[in-house]
Amino acid sequence: MAKVNELIDDLVRDLRPVRKDALGRLLVGALMPGMLLSAALILLGHGLRPDLSAALSLPAFWIKSAYPLLLAIIGLSTLMAVARPGGRPIGAAVPLSIVYALLVVMAVVQIRQSSSPEESRRLVMGISAWFCPLIILATGAPMMAAVFWFLRKSAPTSPTLGGTIAGMTAGALGAWVYSWGCIENGLAFVALWYTLGIVLCAAIGGLMGRLWLRW
Repeated sequence: MAKVNELIDDLVRDLRPVRKDALGRLLVGALMPGMLLSAALILLGHGLRPDLSAALSLPAFWIKSAYPLLLAIIGLSTLMAVARPGGRPIGAAVPLSIVYALLVVMAVVQIRQSSSPEESRRLVMGISAWFCPLIILATGAPMMAAVFWFLRKSAPTSPTLGGTIAGMTAGALGAWVYSWGCIENGLAFVALWYTLGIVLCAAIGGLMGRLWLRW
């Protein structure tokens, strides 16, 4: 019994209390360099949209920017849940669905107000539909690395779920960064092609989670 007590004493001797906000601080610390790298990709590799000063007065611009930002906020709160042992994102699908449904409704209204079939098509396809999801994958990559580093430092017990949420969050943050360089104003474009980029990030995150988040 004495030896058991000595072993326990050795194990707990150097333990220190953990701050309540330690997990949140860890996540913020991981995201900051990721955000800087993503912003650098847009600023140096793509550039801000040339008519940004004029676009700031357009409601469509702010809706386009708010959509991925709201998804990212939901994703970050969900990520905090799955980073803990046994954590489950209970109810996360509801706010995600509401945000997307609101965007689709506004996209339909915008299309109905268009003046011609050509304008309607431009609101859906724009001129960058074929590479928009790829840019979101690229801008989401630094954030993907950041959130996976965070999860590796945490204790998720559902690798695929944790990776999927990490990928979705990274993709949403990447899409938000890209929204400042994207010249498209169609809300249907955002609902289709931004969402596709975010979904691709989530799928890649899920695969990565199965490989890298197993203990």
